[in-house]
Amino acid sequence: MAVALPPEPDGTAPPPAAAPRRGPPRRSALLAAALLLPAAAGLAVLALAQRDPPTVAAPTRLSPVPTVRTYPTGMPAPDLRLTTLDGGTVHLAALRGRPVVVNFWASWCEPCARELPLLAKARAAHGAEGLALVGVLAANDQPGPARRFAARHGVTWPTGLDPGPGPAGPTMTAYGVAGLPETFFVRRDGTLASRQLGELTAASLARQLAAILPP
Repeated sequence: MAVALPPEPDGTAPPPAAAPRRGPPRRSALLAAALLLPAAAGLAVLALAQRDPPTVAAPTRLSPVPTVRTYPTGMPAPDLRLTTLDGGTVHLAALRGRPVVVNFWASWCEPCARELPLLAKARAAHGAEGLALVGVLAANDQPGPARRFAARHGVTWPTGLDPGPGPAGPTMTAYGVAGLPETFFVRRDGTLASRQLGELTAASLARQLAAILPP
């Protein structure tokens, strides 16, 4: 329903609206549409390009920057009991009384491969002090490639298979593993001393071993 405008102050009604003009010929309308369609298509493509990419579930990531965290006295290390690559069993509680290094790795992890000689050297140097190494294989790895990787890089210490499903198994979840490699240093009383996210260096390994080895 139309609503009339109020009268002007002098009492006269407003002038009538001008009659609508006739539209342009049909040929002009078609020409205008032909010019506007490509522009509209270009704007649509631009809008699609600016949309956020779809979210894809990421695998266990590698840590680009090594980060060390120390723990207050008395924080227990999560226990682990895993089947090893050679069919045995590794149980952290059974190693109580010894300093332990728990190293999470995968056969596709290049930084893991680079730090393994440091771990092997430390094990040989501190074996008389009771140092124990325990490896934990990432849940999204496979035992076959992992066994070949371990043989190629001289991994002679027990490596447990963290059961899946998913990129993070229950052991990685219990330890809060955020990336690979990640290494935990456990005191002889079973408490956590420190952890390193990212590749170990000789200096960082020696510094963290000093906190768990006998004086």
